[in-house]
Amino acid sequence: MHKFVTSKFTLGITLLSGLLLSLCLLQADTKVSASIDWLDVATEGALLLLGLSWLALVLQARPGGKVTQLLIFGLLGYSLGCYMDLLDEFFVNHSLPSWFAFLEKLPTPIGLLTLTCGLWLWREEQITINEQLRTREQFFRQHKLVDRVTKIYDARAMRQQIALNRNHPLSLIMIDIDNFSEINQRDGFNQGDKLLTNIAQMLTCQLRSQDLVCRFAGDRFIILLPNCSAPFSQAMAAELQRAIAHLGCQASSAYIHYDPHAEQRPVDVDSLISQINKEMERVKQARPWPQAV
Repeated sequence: MHKFVTSKFTLGITLLSGLLLSLCLLQADTKVSASIDWLDVATEGALLLLGLSWLALVLQARPGGKVTQLLIFGLLGYSLGCYMDLLDEFFVNHSLPSWFAFLEKLPTPIGLLTLTCGLWLWREEQITINEQLRTREQFFRQHKLVDRVTKIYDARAMRQQIALNRNHPLSLIMIDIDNFSEINQRDGFNQGDKLLTNIAQMLTCQLRSQDLVCRFAGDRFIILLPNCSAPFSQAMAAELQRAIAHLGCQASSAYIHYDPHAEQRPVDVDSLISQINKEMERVKQARPWPQAV
């Protein structure tokens, strides 16, 4: 809705500006066809069309927000400047209003400056998004391992990454959504899937770039934290549990820490998965649940 309103506002400003300029120039003297530089007309017309096409692409592809607004108004100013340059090719300069020469110089530099600010913020936005994608994908792309609902990787991908990192200290965190079956029954399965997707996105944003979150099974998520300490894992599990509460549901969290240098014998992937599952069951059994009235 926000982008739609911005689109209507931008289109209205563009049409109004062009209409006012055209009406103001109706009293000016037009050039004869022989004195018009048609190469300049073609060049400036092409620049105007490019600016408008960029504006249309931004309106179509970008979500609403500060970055989008800067890009829109920057391209609008640039396009308006190109339009005024194009009009200048058809009118005799001394017959134009006195304010036209001054006003003609403003839209393009202001538009380009605004556009530059928008592009700079877009760069920072894209860096953040790339970090989130790198966290999610963990440097390997196997679409068959992507969970259909949450669009993050599944338990098979987690097993692969544990195997790759088990020669170094690592921690596993498991998150289990409490009473998720009741949420499905009360709100429907579509809302349940939406909740799981929101939780997956939130978990992804909370983690470091080297961490990996996967949907383990049903309403359970498993998180790999390579090269971290046990206190950090415990604090991270508690923080993720609190963050999920802001989404309108409660969750249980459990963690285990594995240091291959402290173990007498190496532990395989299945053993680590079994340990975190047992720890989660212990946490859920020890957690007090409200009595049904």
